[in-house]
Amino acid sequence: MHYHLCDHIYISQYREDLILLDTKSNTYTICFPKFAELLLSAIEGKANSQSLDSIQKLLEDRIIEKKETVFPFYIDRKVDSEGVSDVDWQLPLDPTKINLNTSVLKAFLTLLQVHFYIKTRGFYATIRLIKKTRKTHLIYTFPSDEELKNLANILNKACLLYPIRTKCLEWAMTFVLLALRRQWKCNLEIGVQNYPFLAHAWVECNGKVVMDSQELRKGLAIILNEPFRKLNL
Repeated sequence: MHYHLCDHIYISQYREDLILLDTKSNTYTICFPKFAELLLSAIEGKANSQSLDSIQKLLEDRIIEKKETVFPFYIDRKVDSEGVSDVDWQLPLDPTKINLNTSVLKAFLTLLQVHFYIKTRGFYATIRLIKKTRKTHLIYTFPSDEELKNLANILNKACLLYPIRTKCLEWAMTFVLLALRRQWKCNLEIGVQNYPFLAHAWVECNGKVVMDSQELRKGLAIILNEPFRKLNL
């Protein structure tokens, strides 16, 4: 028997701190060292018999669950990171003129769907929407830089038409949903740091950040990457 993180729980390490994201409560927690040690020992298969009572509490609190296989996912650790400065995210606008067309309308409706899900169903349900949109029987490919830029321009046009300001999370989620429908292999990524605490969302494609700073993946501990979650190979 092995222990896995429950599907609403994500973790990463920034310097000496283990950071836990609970997508059901939409909260980030800086874990106490003893708790971090216990949690990592459980999912890495290194827990001893003296930890069984504490592990049972993790099971009851729905932090971890039992599985027949080993925990397969990679945990990002940025132990020597310098972090990033405060991210003042704005729409990555491009001078390219985009006409109001069916692609913009589809982007607008997807943006509306994302805002609706986040507001009425919560962060966890929106992540599940992204995961369910990826179809396991389909083959996803990496688009060209020009295709990524064009989709970003289409989404930006939709954001400018939308009556509510779009933040980095909504933009990245909408982009990934639109990309998946084109059978593109793109991920929603969320990175975190401490000192001071910061969380930021972006789109990743083929190891690169789309329409945002490339320093994000270097400086921030990547706590969530979906729907193509990185495996611990």
